[in-house]
Amino acid sequence: MTATNQAATTAIDNLIERYERYYQEHQQPLLAPVVPDWECPIVVAAHSDDEVVWQPVRQAQPHAFHDLENALEQPFHPDFAVYYQRWFAADLLVTWQQHPLLLLQVMGPEDAEQLQVNMAGHILMKRRLKQPPTLFLGLADEADDLLVTMDNSTGAIGLEWVGKPQHEQLADNLADFLNGVSPTSLT
Repeated sequence: MTATNQAATTAIDNLIERYERYYQEHQQPLLAPVVPDWECPIVVAAHSDDEVVWQPVRQAQPHAFHDLENALEQPFHPDFAVYYQRWFAADLLVTWQQHPLLLLQVMGPEDAEQLQVNMAGHILMKRRLKQPPTLFLGLADEADDLLVTMDNSTGAIGLEWVGKPQHEQLADNLADFLNGVSPTSLT
């Protein structure tokens, strides 16, 4: 593991810890939508008909992206794997410099498979549009089509509209970005 990967690993671990602590301090359960027929190791208990209480779970067998990288003939930035292969968790509500964001996570193996399908579509769209490849990490709350992405070449984290190149850089790398976000909640 390189120093950059170690920094990203530490940053995602710290974010997960800060996220859990935030919800505990605010006496709010961590809630996620029910996903029928999916193995979701994060589920602790039912909360309602359409929500479950969850907790993050370290991935014992990290989901591999090698097959997708080989199929696309496109290696992914190493920090991308750190981001999606470390934890099973529900999506994380955070703020970056007062801007609300939803950081996507994988809830279990089936969710990781769906992520790969979506990522393949994203990469193929970027190719068709002759744009530099990016890897999506989340969504901005301001608009449904404003993505939080990682530049696949540099690892820089930025914002881009669907179908457009990154237009605003938020952080030089994943570790700086994750260390700079703050957990938040809907209430």
